[in-house]
Amino acid sequence: MSSDRLNLKNKIWDICGILRSDGMHIGTYVEQLTILLFLKMMDEREGRFAGEKIKIPKKCRWSTLKKKDGEELLKHYNRVVLPTLSEQKGIIGEIFARVTSHFRTPVNLKEAIEEIDEVEWSKMDADVKGTAYESLLQRYAEEAKGAGQYFTPRPVEKAVVKVIDPDPDDKIHDPAVGTGGFLIHAYEHILKKTHEGADLTRKQRKNLMTENLSGRELVPETRRLGLMNLALHELQPKHFEIGDSLAPGPHTEERYDIVLTNPPYGGNQKKALARQDLPVRTKSPELNFLQHNMNILKIGGECGMVVPDGVLFQSGAAKRIRKILFQDFNLHTILILPIGAFHPYTNVTTNVIFFKKGEPTEEVWFYDLRTGIENIKKTNPLTSGLFQDFVDNYQTRQKSERYFKVSIKEIEDNYYSLDYKKYREFEGEAEEYPEPEELLTELLSLQDTIAENVESILEEIRSEEGSEDE
Repeated sequence: MSSDRLNLKNKIWDICGILRSDGMHIGTYVEQLTILLFLKMMDEREGRFAGEKIKIPKKCRWSTLKKKDGEELLKHYNRVVLPTLSEQKGIIGEIFARVTSHFRTPVNLKEAIEEIDEVEWSKMDADVKGTAYESLLQRYAEEAKGAGQYFTPRPVEKAVVKVIDPDPDDKIHDPAVGTGGFLIHAYEHILKKTHEGADLTRKQRKNLMTENLSGRELVPETRRLGLMNLALHELQPKHFEIGDSLAPGPHTEERYDIVLTNPPYGGNQKKALARQDLPVRTKSPELNFLQHNMNILKIGGECGMVVPDGVLFQSGAAKRIRKILFQDFNLHTILILPIGAFHPYTNVTTNVIFFKKGEPTEEVWFYDLRTGIENIKKTNPLTSGLFQDFVDNYQTRQKSERYFKVSIKEIEDNYYSLDYKKYREFEGEAEEYPEPEELLTELLSLQDTIAENVESILEEIRSEEGSEDE
């Protein structure tokens, strides 16, 4: 890690210490810190955001806030700044909607403001700011119950973006956008391939920063963190919306060139979706997100999606969806992630599937990053280097110890299963001793399949009883 990154990361954690001493828990102080950071950056950039002038009332500006002290400061921040900003139109009103100050003492608010004011945040490299801020989000995800939805490891996001290789004019979407990691890495990738944007026209750059990147997030607090994260990377997508991607609505009619996502998985939705555009009826969130992503791709569009192992080998609804996928999409690549890739959020084993709309699957390439790989944990973190061979050989598709392909005929002969262990050639008897995490995923998948089958039988019985009553 560079010294700038380390210094900024330490600075952020110093400020967090101030907020903790004011009685805030991690979920609260992440939000409170990002609010203050945003106000400071807006002041540095004279109210310009993504190249557009945004009006911040003078009484709410950082330059006004930092001049105040004592009870006057606390009262001004709580009763003037936050309420006024929440009433503004556009992105400012969205960011500050329903924000409440959790500062109890003026001395801690003043100290936090002074610490933030010491850094010229807008002059810091975007990746430096992003890395420091995302370390905060990662800690939040690790310490806050159920917050795994907020953070996808950067190495996974970077590898997926690199191989899909988005272009400046692509419409890129994440239907479970969280804090915006996939969108940020897509943006950074495009900047890199266009010589930091020098090859882009002014219109292309503006569209990239405001129109071409979009997302939808169910949880308001998470969306706010995402907006702040995007702001740190100079982005302000106009279509970073709040809402349930799986619910019916106009958003289901949108079409995209690229979909990048790590949607929630595990468990069942409380009721079946009222979506007429999803061909297979199921309560499984991951299967419904898969169908949703299949629908919202343009012809020729490509998706990179994180899925649990069960999606690849479950029977019932999962199998019916895979058959549709093979018929209408080219499911060309499956990246089998190491065990513990999403540690400490979940022990469920996961993969990334890549598919293109508008052509049938003829063969599937697997890249096995699980066999012979030490489990990911705090002492053995996920790194970008682990994905380098996958990225380097993605286009050439040279068979190797980890890269292997399977024909659609062989997959059909195996009842449309994409369980890599059916096709991988192992040395000795390694395949006979799956890791406990893989067994757990298989058991959970079996449980889901049984539950689905029981529910289908019960529905048939109810339907027959209803017919007899008539």
